[in-house]
Parts: sequence; C-alpha cells; structure tokens
Amino acid sequence: MNSTPRTFPAKIRQLEALESRLPVAHEIYPAIISEVKRARAGWRGEVSMDYYYRQLDLPRQHYFVHQLRLARNRDFFQMDTLLLTAYFFLILEIKNLTGTLTFDHEHQQLLREQEVFADPVLQVQQQAASLKVWLQRHFGSSPPIYAYAVMTNENSILKNATPHPLHRQIIRPPALRQILQDLFEKERYHALNAEVNTYVSTLRTAHRPLKYRAMEKYGLDRADLKNGVFCPSCPGMMKWWYGTWVCPRCENKSRDAHRKALDDYALLISPHISTGECQNYLGLPSINSAQRLLKKMNLPHSGGTKSRKYHLS
Repeated sequence: MNSTPRTFPAKIRQLEALESRLPVAHEIYPAIISEVKRARAGWRGEVSMDYYYRQLDLPRQHYFVHQLRLARNRDFFQMDTLLLTAYFFLILEIKNLTGTLTFDHEHQQLLREQEVFADPVLQVQQQAASLKVWLQRHFGSSPPIYAYAVMTNENSILKNATPHPLHRQIIRPPALRQILQDLFEKERYHALNAEVNTYVSTLRTAHRPLKYRAMEKYGLDRADLKNGVFCPSCPGMMKWWYGTWVCPRCENKSRDAHRKALDDYALLISPHISTGECQNYLGLPSINSAQRLLKKMNLPHSGGTKSRKYHLS
C-alpha cells in the first residue's frame, strides 16, 4: 500500500492538554471533554480503515493521501482519504459514529436521537466538486472523481429516513473492495493526463495543514490553566526536590515528569519559554533551578542571558 504517513492530529494533542490543564469546574470544561471524545473517535475511525486498505488488490500505480487540505480561492477544503489511481480518484469521508443513525437526505442531515449532523454524502460530494475545480486549474483537466461516506463503527445501525439515491454512497468498510473492482472495470479505458506520482507530488506540495488553536477557539487565556507538574501515577501534583520530582500523594519519583508539562505549555501557551516563566509554570523553588533544568534538556535557545528564550518545539 502506497500512502503518506499519518500524523497524529495537533488538534487532539491540544485538546488532551486542555483536558488536563483546565480545572474541572471551568464552564468550558464539558465542551472540551465532548470535543476531545469526538476528535479521538474520528481519528480511530480513520486509522481503522488502514486494515481494509491493506486488503485491497490495487495496481502498482496507486497512492493514498490522508488528511489532505487544499486552498480554493480564500477558503480551504479537506479530505479524510484520497485514493489516486491511473484511471480515477476516490474520496472517502470517514465517520466513526455509534448508535442508530438516520440519514435524512431530503433535509441534508444525519440524525442520532436528538443530535443533528451534516449529511456526510453531501460533504464528500462538495469535496469532490472542489477537488475537480482544483485539478482543472493545476492540470488543465480532472480525472473521474468518485466519493463515498464510510461508516466505520460496527455497532452503529444505519437507517434511511426515505428511499433516496444518495444512500448508495454510504458504505461499510468491507464494501470498499467491490466498489473499487467495479470502478476499475468501468474506467479501465480512461487514462490520466499525468503520472500518478506527478499528481501526488503536486497535491502534497499544495497541502496546507490546519493551524488549530484550542485556546483561541474557546476564548481561554493563560490564567485559565493549571500550573505544575502532574504525577503520571495518580492525580497528585509533584514537587521538585533536589533534582527529582516527588509526588507527596503516592510518593512516586521522576526525573523527567516536567517534559509532559512543557509539552502542554508548547501546545497551549507558547513554543518558547524563559527561565522565569518556567519557574512559575512548573512551580520550581528558584530561577536557578529552572535554568539548570532547561539547560539539561539541551533545548535550542535564542537571546542573551537575561532575555533568553528556550524553544520547546
């Protein structure tokens, strides 16, 4: 299987950092928990598809591109998975939803009890339309583009509010094999006007990753977050004691528990930190302790002695 490597979403990393750093009593906390659950489920759904991709009998000239985000005019469109072949392209919109799912295509929505979601078929059709325009602009023409919504959760029940032709574009993962066989048969006489690798190279160069900023999205600032080094073994907060982090609650000891705390800082606050900021954030007893800790991490830095900033990412 030829594919771009998946990268764990920065969005989930930031949300998980917020989940641990935001006080439980904060008014935004329930929204963070809900969002991180959705994001994790979505990621699991996308990763679960790799098993089915590996089972496919694909020609040598093929390539899977994941999480591709392209600019169109002043806006962007993103595809969960794009399969490029020498005959056609295929876009997959992947959903990992539980429960009884009712597709109401007449009203462009997906229902789950009292929850309403956008119709995933219309979503993936819009992606196909945007990709077609993008390819025409960059290559002069577009190959045939097909699009399906893939429901990955085996425990979900799929229903159709009323019979509708769009329902044919909603599939379970095992159906992908037969769909591809039919498409290869249908498009076997069609040839692209460029090599698959040329398309892949151009698309990857044009990829624009989403710059997600959880703090900005939820209207949070530095003062909303908890400082300190969390114990990896219990809910306690660790203390710095002669070069070692010690948890007063469970007596766990660690020499590098601060690394996770500094990761959180880089994700949520800033990729740079001064010794004074480090002392305050980690709860170190002195500025010298912060300086020694940061130097020991061998982080790149900039600025003079008094204005020095250490680069965390």
